[in-house]
Amino acid sequence: MQITEYWRSNQLWAKYLGKKAKVVAVSMMEVAATDQTDLLPYAYLLVEIGSEKISLMGVAHQEFQIGDQVELVLRKIKKESIKDIIVYGLKAAHV
Repeated sequence: MQITEYWRSNQLWAKYLGKKAKVVAVSMMEVAATDQTDLLPYAYLLVEIGSEKISLMGVAHQEFQIGDQVELVLRKIKKESIKDIIVYGLKAAHV
């Protein structure tokens, strides 16, 4: 996949990037696939943005609790080989 195709396929980024949200559910991950072990521990969150709810990862090595205020940011999603495209996605970070 070309880099431009990859970015265009993630149109939700433009809608949510930089938005503030409130954490409504948290699951802490302490075991992950090989390409995500560098991110451990990480949280998988359900956040509320206005009347909408979306799920996404929290920034690695941050702890989250229900009620926390977060900002949606772009971060690396997984460790890749040198020849692969760098995989970025939306994550939640403490405000």
